[in-house]
Amino acid sequence: MEKQLNEDDIKLSADMDTDADLVKKSDNVEMDSDTATDTSAQLDDLEMLQQEDLAQVNQTLSSLQDLFEKQIARNQNQTEMFDKIYAEMKEYKESFLLEVLHKPIIHNLIQLYDSYGMLETQLDDILNGSEETLPDELNQFRKNLENFRFKLEEVLYRMDVTPYKDSLDTLDRHLHKTRKVIPSEDPQQDQKIAEVHKIGFHWREKVFRPEEVTIFRYIPDTQKSENPINVSPSNEKGGGIDG
Repeated sequence: MEKQLNEDDIKLSADMDTDADLVKKSDNVEMDSDTATDTSAQLDDLEMLQQEDLAQVNQTLSSLQDLFEKQIARNQNQTEMFDKIYAEMKEYKESFLLEVLHKPIIHNLIQLYDSYGMLETQLDDILNGSEETLPDELNQFRKNLENFRFKLEEVLYRMDVTPYKDSLDTLDRHLHKTRKVIPSEDPQQDQKIAEVHKIGFHWREKVFRPEEVTIFRYIPDTQKSENPINVSPSNEKGGGIDG
């Protein structure tokens, strides 16, 4: 009887162990199922996050593209505006130069051109005329040339340019430019102007072009014999606005 009880206990214990193993296996299966569910959920969440990030990146890129396109359009508009302003300024400058500066000068030069043409015609008539009337015609031609010079001075006067009123008889390095030096034995002639080659001009009371002259240079006999002087005018030049 006791032996039978022991066998029953053993069998009961084995059955309990079997049931416990089944419970453990069932728990493990349930745990594995939960783990798989959690992993799947995490993957789904990760995929959703990736999709959200991708959507945000696409939205950012789209916004940047819009900004770039707007900036490009703005730059193009600015370039067109600058080109238009530059063209208007260039046209205004050319109109200003023509109306205010060039037109009066051109108008005067055209008048001088007409006068020069008249002189040429008159000279042709003199050359083809008779010898009897030649002196009178030459005299008239001389007067016309003088009138032509007056017209030139008038044009220059409108631009504030005037010829020297009086030619000095002594060298002034500010007003004159020495072209040639003539040795002289008379000390009274030293630095005196022997000849005027080109008349000087002022611009608003400033020397625009110095007068080109030939001057006397006093050279004592002793200096002539000891050191022959170089009569080059390089150190006698005056200076004007045009150099």
